Amino acid sequence: MAQTARAMTAAGSTRERLLEAALEVFAERGYEAATIREICSRAGANVAAVHYHFGDKRKLYQAIYGTLFETLRQRRTDFLPADAPAGERLKVYIRALFEEIFCSAGNSDRQVQLSTIYLSEMAHPSEVLDRIVTEHLEPDARELYSIVAELLGCAPDDPSTIDCAASVIGQILYYHHAGPIVSRLHPGRPPVPQRLDALVEHVWRFAMGGIERCAGHRP
Repeated sequence: MAQTARAMTAAGSTRERLLEAALEVFAERGYEAATIREICSRAGANVAAVHYHFGDKRKLYQAIYGTLFETLRQRRTDFLPADAPAGERLKVYIRALFEEIFCSAGNSDRQVQLSTIYLSEMAHPSEVLDRIVTEHLEPDARELYSIVAELLGCAPDDPSTIDCAASVIGQILYYHHAGPIVSRLHPGRPPVPQRLDALVEHVWRFAMGGIERCAGHRP
């Protein structure tokens, strides 16, 4: 039994090392140029380990996104029950996304790597993008649509819901995509992680105000 427990621990450790190494290599090389051999070399594992734990390079790449979105969903459900008021759920959603993009549990290297592979995927879609959207991005989008729809008083698939949800996400992504420009326009302002609470509050209030205004102008 002890040997079985040690084997399970070692297997878990190998899988985590492969994920961390894959994150590094995909961020540095991109999906097409990344190789299983280099990933295994950095993880201190043999090539067969990837096939054992994930199957192939495509599924290893998918697993990185799976870990990312599982973290996001877990963070939201840990902090707020699904039956909480929509406004409160929206604020938690905004904070969770800010934290994952800009904090990554305090690991700045991981944050940069995740951002790099995400932006690379948007600029140069890989064979995995359809599955990433279906398995991870779409469920997250549906969650936000349900929150916004409740605030608007309309259906989750209503065009107003989708556009308002895009406006919420757009506020957060601005600080990431335009980060180098923002830091030069306002060099005296602290970086996002140092003013996270204030930004979450601002984006939430702005979003709530905009959604309320849109709700009032619905035919």
